[in-house]
Amino acid sequence: MAFNYELQSWLEREDLETHLTIDAKYEGWQHTEGLIPNVLLDIAPSLENWVAVTCGPPIMIKFTLQALEKLGFKDEQIITTLEKRMKCGVRICGRCNIGSSHVCMDGPVFTAAQLKELPNELLCSIIAEI
Repeated sequence: MAFNYELQSWLEREDLETHLTIDAKYEGWQHTEGLIPNVLLDIAPSLENWVAVTCGPPIMIKFTLQALEKLGFKDEQIITTLEKRMKCGVRICGRCNIGSSHVCMDGPVFTAAQLKELPNELLCSIIAEI
């Protein structure tokens, strides 16, 4: 797990709500089990003063974005990443271009509002990766 060395301190903080989860049951796991979008819908975080930040495999991001939308998050409150589309990282290879935008230089972090401004080819490429 990322930031494993900090997780216990995050769990103990009163000003931070931390939920650790894994997809499937694992002996000794003492936290939440389930797919991220489902866990997110169960937790149903408050929308006030919240920002959702997602990263991970495109399939997980796709369904997590849908769950956040169901919960009423505004596009400006959702931040995600498209780094899987990158290759050279300096706008030379063209692998990451979406219309006139290049993920490597214009991202790779975008709000959901920014994603919706990109051409529909982004949706097609995300579906193709799934």
